[in-house]
Amino acid sequence: MTKFGAIGLFGRANAGKSTLVNLLVGEKVSIVSKKPQTTRKRILGILTVDDCQMVFCDTPGLHSIKNKLDKYMNDEIAATLNGLQGGLYLADLSDLMPESDKEYLSQLNPNSDTDIFLVLNKSDLVDENTINQAKETYKELYPFKEIFVVSSKKKKGHLKIINKLKKILISGPFAFDPDYYTNQSEREIAEEIVREAILKTYHQEVPHSVAVQVDEFKERENGKTYISATLYVEKEAHKKIIIGKNGEGIKNLGSVARQKLNEMLERDIFLELWVKVRENWRQNEQWVSRLGYKS
Repeated sequence: MTKFGAIGLFGRANAGKSTLVNLLVGEKVSIVSKKPQTTRKRILGILTVDDCQMVFCDTPGLHSIKNKLDKYMNDEIAATLNGLQGGLYLADLSDLMPESDKEYLSQLNPNSDTDIFLVLNKSDLVDENTINQAKETYKELYPFKEIFVVSSKKKKGHLKIINKLKKILISGPFAFDPDYYTNQSEREIAEEIVREAILKTYHQEVPHSVAVQVDEFKERENGKTYISATLYVEKEAHKKIIIGKNGEGIKNLGSVARQKLNEMLERDIFLELWVKVRENWRQNEQWVSRLGYKS
């Protein structure tokens, strides 16, 4: 008899949700960056172990609503709460902010039938005393079913989470082919990889104001995959920063993204990047939806 369940990942921006979901699934599903607010969409990672299949929903971190994109990202959190078999709430041991986490946890119903587990992440960066204090502090914030201590970077502690989650799944058919590790299309994966490269290459406000849209994705007769993508920015000044002096900026960006795409898609990629200005696109509900951010 097979078992299935959806598991949500929650927590403040940059708590390590994306890194953990990649570790749990064993494949790269979500983009990872040291910058906060890197996850914009509800990414699904899929893990099939023996007769169990669990789907991890990687949500954006909680945002103060400044624009239509922030509203979309907070709506994604609420949408993920529906239909879950379990939830993992992540807290960063190296940067604990109980009051901020308390605000986030207030969105989760303690009387829900959904089991919520606390995951204290980045244990490799702190001592045992900090871990024990964190356990006591967070027990007061929410009635977590159980507490796990992990280090996503060192790949420690995640197997205990998987074994526990297997026990709360319900009997039923798999929702996805056992070989699948994400529900994202290759086009969507390409968009996320280019955006990850932007986050790693540029700084301050610029990377957060960029949206990536793949306009063309096709196989060519020479065996290469041709990908053409447009980077939408909010200001002409941001466009100049992305392109860089004599085009060196976008050339470097393309090189970084292409290398990652070759690895992820396991084929030779020809990548072409364009930059266009859409003033204040994050404030425009139509453009937020058009660029793929819609529930």
